[in-house]
Amino acid sequence: MRTPESRFNLANFMRVHLFTSLGALKTGMDILIKQEGVQIDEIFGHGGLFKTAGVGQSIMAAAMNTPVSVMETAGEGGAWGIALLASYMIHREEGETLEQYLNEKVFNGETGTKMSPNPEDVKGFDEFIVRYTKGLAIERAAVDNLP
Repeated sequence: MRTPESRFNLANFMRVHLFTSLGALKTGMDILIKQEGVQIDEIFGHGGLFKTAGVGQSIMAAAMNTPVSVMETAGEGGAWGIALLASYMIHREEGETLEQYLNEKVFNGETGTKMSPNPEDVKGFDEFIVRYTKGLAIERAAVDNLP
């Protein structure tokens, strides 16, 4: 929802869509980080959000307040990730963890980029997620009042 003081322009319209795509993830990650004390050093991103270099990566870094790395294969989506998991289940060595398999057999030698979160973007995403969370009640009321 826009407020009366919101600046409606194409850039903000697109930005809110990208932010919203990470709303549920941000909510869950906040529980893990802020309530459960989980420490995250770095996130590796892949999927359609990362097809345009730097865009999804910067937004993900802001949402998670964590560096995000993407490799050349980052634009590949969920089917690719599922295929990797299947390959791990079939080809893993005795006692080999998924982390070892990915680091040594899948991503070994891959090049990519690491982007740290911009503090202003983190602040902006944190402000967004407060409004996003409050807006869930609006969506619930709309659903409850549909015929």
